[in-house]
Amino acid sequence: MNEYEQYGEYSQQPRETSSGSSVGTAITFLLIGVGVGAAAALLFTPVSGSELRGTISRGYRSTLDGISQGAEKLRERGSNLLGINRRRKQG
Repeated sequence: MNEYEQYGEYSQQPRETSSGSSVGTAITFLLIGVGVGAAAALLFTPVSGSELRGTISRGYRSTLDGISQGAEKLRERGSNLLGINRRRKQG
Protein backbone atom coordinates (compact mmCIF):
# COMPACT_ATOMS: atom_id res chain seq x y z
CA MET A 1 0.00 0.00 0.00
CA ASN A 2 1.50 3.34 -1.01
CA GLU A 3 1.08 6.62 0.90
CA TYR A 4 -1.66 7.83 -1.42
CA GLU A 5 -3.81 4.78 -0.71
CA GLN A 6 -2.99 4.87 3.00
CA TYR A 7 -4.11 8.46 3.61
CA GLY A 8 -6.80 8.75 0.98
CA GLU A 9 -7.41 11.42 -1.59
CA TYR A 10 -6.92 14.94 -0.28
CA SER A 11 -9.92 16.35 -2.14
CA GLN A 12 -12.26 13.91 -0.39
CA GLN A 13 -11.48 15.22 3.08
CA PRO A 14 -14.14 17.56 4.45
CA ARG A 15 -13.22 21.20 4.51
CA GLU A 16 -13.63 22.94 7.84
CA THR A 17 -13.30 26.51 6.68
CA SER A 18 -16.26 28.81 6.80
CA SER A 19 -16.62 32.19 5.16
CA GLY A 20 -18.33 33.58 8.29
CA SER A 21 -15.24 33.30 10.41
CA SER A 22 -13.03 34.91 7.77
CA VAL A 23 -15.45 37.81 7.44
CA GLY A 24 -15.52 38.23 11.20
CA THR A 25 -11.74 38.21 11.31
CA ALA A 26 -11.55 40.81 8.54
CA ILE A 27 -14.00 43.09 10.34
CA THR A 28 -12.06 42.68 13.59
CA PHE A 29 -8.79 43.67 11.93
CA LEU A 30 -10.52 46.57 10.18
CA LEU A 31 -11.82 47.92 13.50
CA ILE A 32 -8.42 47.48 15.12
CA GLY A 33 -6.83 49.40 12.24
CA VAL A 34 -9.37 52.20 12.56
CA GLY A 35 -8.69 52.43 16.30
CA VAL A 36 -4.92 52.51 15.85
CA GLY A 37 -5.23 55.12 13.10
CA ALA A 38 -7.49 57.32 15.24
CA ALA A 39 -5.12 57.05 18.22
CA ALA A 40 -2.13 57.95 16.03
CA ALA A 41 -4.00 60.93 14.58
CA LEU A 42 -4.80 62.20 18.07
CA LEU A 43 -1.24 61.73 19.30
CA PHE A 44 0.41 63.47 16.35
CA THR A 45 -2.04 66.33 15.87
CA PRO A 46 -0.41 69.78 15.79
CA VAL A 47 -2.79 71.39 18.32
CA SER A 48 -2.61 71.53 22.09
CA GLY A 49 -4.50 69.12 24.31
CA SER A 50 -7.11 71.65 25.45
CA GLU A 51 -7.83 72.70 21.85
CA LEU A 52 -8.14 69.05 20.83
CA ARG A 53 -10.52 68.30 23.70
CA GLY A 54 -12.63 71.32 22.73
CA THR A 55 -12.77 70.19 19.11
CA ILE A 56 -13.75 66.65 20.11
CA SER A 57 -16.38 68.02 22.50
CA ARG A 58 -17.91 70.26 19.81
CA GLY A 59 -17.96 67.37 17.35
CA TYR A 60 -19.60 65.11 19.94
CA ARG A 61 -22.28 67.70 20.73
CA SER A 62 -23.02 68.37 17.06
CA THR A 63 -23.30 64.63 16.41
CA LEU A 64 -25.75 64.24 19.29
CA ASP A 65 -27.76 67.22 18.05
CA GLY A 66 -27.91 65.72 14.57
CA ILE A 67 -29.04 62.37 15.94
CA SER A 68 -31.70 64.07 18.07
CA GLN A 69 -33.00 66.06 15.10
CA GLY A 70 -33.04 62.94 12.93
CA ALA A 71 -34.94 61.01 15.59
CA GLU A 72 -37.45 63.86 15.92
CA LYS A 73 -38.00 63.86 12.15
CA LEU A 74 -38.54 60.11 12.16
CA ARG A 75 -41.02 60.42 15.03
CA GLU A 76 -42.93 63.10 13.12
CA ARG A 77 -43.02 60.96 9.96
CA GLY A 78 -44.22 57.96 11.93
CA SER A 79 -46.87 60.02 13.67
CA ASN A 80 -48.03 61.44 10.34
CA LEU A 81 -48.33 57.95 8.91
CA LEU A 82 -50.38 56.84 11.89
CA GLY A 83 -52.43 60.04 12.02
CA ILE A 84 -51.20 61.06 15.48
CA ASN A 85 -50.58 64.73 16.19
CA ARG A 86 -47.37 65.10 18.21
CA ARG A 87 -46.44 68.68 17.53
CA ARG A 88 -44.68 70.37 20.41
CA LYS A 89 -46.15 73.45 21.96
CA GLN A 90 -43.77 76.32 21.48
CA GLY A 91 -43.62 79.25 23.82
